[in-house]
Amino acid sequence: MKMSKFAKEKTTGKTGSMTSTIEMVRPAGTGRDTAELRGVHQVADGVMFVAFYPQAAKVEIAGDFNDWQPAKTPMRKIGDGTWQARLHLPKGEVYHYRLVVDGTWQQDPYNTETEANPYGELNSVIKVN
Repeated sequence: MKMSKFAKEKTTGKTGSMTSTIEMVRPAGTGRDTAELRGVHQVADGVMFVAFYPQAAKVEIAGDFNDWQPAKTPMRKIGDGTWQARLHLPKGEVYHYRLVVDGTWQQDPYNTETEANPYGELNSVIKVN
């Protein structure tokens, strides 16, 4: 079955604009748990970020695609502690990012692709094909 669409948002920053679409990740009737869908996934028209933080008040994404400004890419909570955001990122590029959960920067625990950053921590990585 098709996924339910919630909303389209446009976030504009100093360096231009980025459009993100938020969609529900629970395909009804497929028997798939949202836990299977956590992480970062390439979808037909972009990249879907999905994380599980049931106690968080705010989850954002900071990366080289938004000049490391987490406020430019908020994730939306879909009701069960799952947070998600869809970004339209150009193909053929490698992107580095971190999640910002209630102000605390961290690597994406659902993405095993990482690289060390200059601060002695890990950035999560995705190559968009």
